[in-house]
Amino acid sequence: MRTGPGAWLGRGRRAGFLLLLLALCAALGLLIALPLWLFATGEPRLYTITSVAVLVGGLLFLAVRAIVRRRSAARDASRRGRSFAGALLSTLAAVVGVAGAYLAAALVVRRLWIIAAASIAVAGLVVWGLVGIRGALRKARKAAQLPAENRGR
Repeated sequence: MRTGPGAWLGRGRRAGFLLLLLALCAALGLLIALPLWLFATGEPRLYTITSVAVLVGGLLFLAVRAIVRRRSAARDASRRGRSFAGALLSTLAAVVGVAGAYLAAALVVRRLWIIAAASIAVAGLVVWGLVGIRGALRKARKAAQLPAENRGR
């Protein structure tokens, strides 16, 4: 480990850079959060509508991007195909699972443990049923065979 004036200068530069980085992060956070806070406290209904619109727009963007990527990706003939109904059931199962967990957490906070346990059980059964239906809808694809592989059969 170095000692002397050069070592202290290097440490001072690193500490100064760290302080500058922390100050920039705080300023950027304030620059983003302050207008949003003023908007939320000044016009709560408009802020809610705007937030929901941005959320829905982002979800639509992600869905369209996933569809475009899935269509343009090369397909492997040996893998099972994924249908729209299967993707929809998977998404629905995830939403029901998260909603069931959120409902159970809200009920536990209100000290309604029996209803929370029942909601977890019902949500679990619904998710299990949706996943089972999705599995039944999957179609097995036959692996593509080369002409050389078909000669011996």
